[in-house]
Amino acid sequence: MKSHWDTHRGTRFFHFDLSGFGDDDKGVIEECDAADAILMAEPLNSVLILNDVRDSVGSMEVVKHLQLSAERSSPYITRAAVVGVSGIKSVLLQVVSRFSKHPIVPFDDFEEAKNWLVRPLTTE
Repeated sequence: MKSHWDTHRGTRFFHFDLSGFGDDDKGVIEECDAADAILMAEPLNSVLILNDVRDSVGSMEVVKHLQLSAERSSPYITRAAVVGVSGIKSVLLQVVSRFSKHPIVPFDDFEEAKNWLVRPLTTE
């Protein structure tokens, strides 16, 4: 499993790593299921998550699975960022976001996404 817990500026977040899967639908789906199991073991509304979709392509099967993943893991997530979204992926992000109970904020830069993710909630 590529996804893992990480810290930035002393704050823990989950790096949901779907990067580099290309068009490997099976690999993305397996990563989603493994990550969801970890997230759903956390307290409700406690997880900061950084979704990394750089160099991956989403087929309709993957998009449907990401929708399911967003729906089942959403209650555990406080704030979500994503890197690697451009072009058609922007439309797919909108589709997946509808199944999430919170916005998934896109960033072009990994460091910028981490900075936003760990900033205090009161600054929004």
